[in-house]
Amino acid sequence: MRIAFFGGTFNPIHIGHLISAIEIKEYFFIDKFVFIPTGIPPHKKIIDLSAKDRYDMVALSVAGLEGFEVSDIEINSKEISYTVDTIDLLKKQYKNDELFYCIGADAFLGIDTWKGYKELLNKITFIIITRPKYSIEQIKLKYNWLKFIEAKKIAKYPPRHQSAYIYYRKIDISSSQIRKRVKEKKTIRYFVPYDVEKMILEKRFYLNE
Repeated sequence: MRIAFFGGTFNPIHIGHLISAIEIKEYFFIDKFVFIPTGIPPHKKIIDLSAKDRYDMVALSVAGLEGFEVSDIEINSKEISYTVDTIDLLKKQYKNDELFYCIGADAFLGIDTWKGYKELLNKITFIIITRPKYSIEQIKLKYNWLKFIEAKKIAKYPPRHQSAYIYYRKIDISSSQIRKRVKEKKTIRYFVPYDVEKMILEKRFYLNE
């Protein structure tokens, strides 16, 4: 089975995450796509929203969507969530499967600040999703010891050692943009799934950021 993981705080999850996930699943012939909301993130120290609330928003977003799941592997841990440790656990769980890890270009650019990042890049094949304002050339230059493969056509790309695929999809939307809009009492309709919008408004998330 081919499985792609997509980690992040998802604070909140938005249509940019979901469109990218759906397209990557189709584009790379992924059998199962798993969102992994971060429990205690090492970089973003203060998150007003609980991991459970962020998990619930992701679960609402993928409910009924065939081939999509959300994992509680990080939110159930009381330790800081380090991706390199999460991948170790997932590789034990899915030891006979082909595994990929999806990440936005903005996050990948700073991956050298992650715990054991070189070890991590050797453990799993990354799929880098391009983002507006973030240069792929800058990434290639910074991590020139990695092999970057541009995924320019639909194909069953194999996992590869010390390599990362680049998936070109630029959706100019961010979680911080959504939080700002909520605080300013602007609509977030169509920025997030309807059920997520409803949860944000009913529980009055992000109003006091």
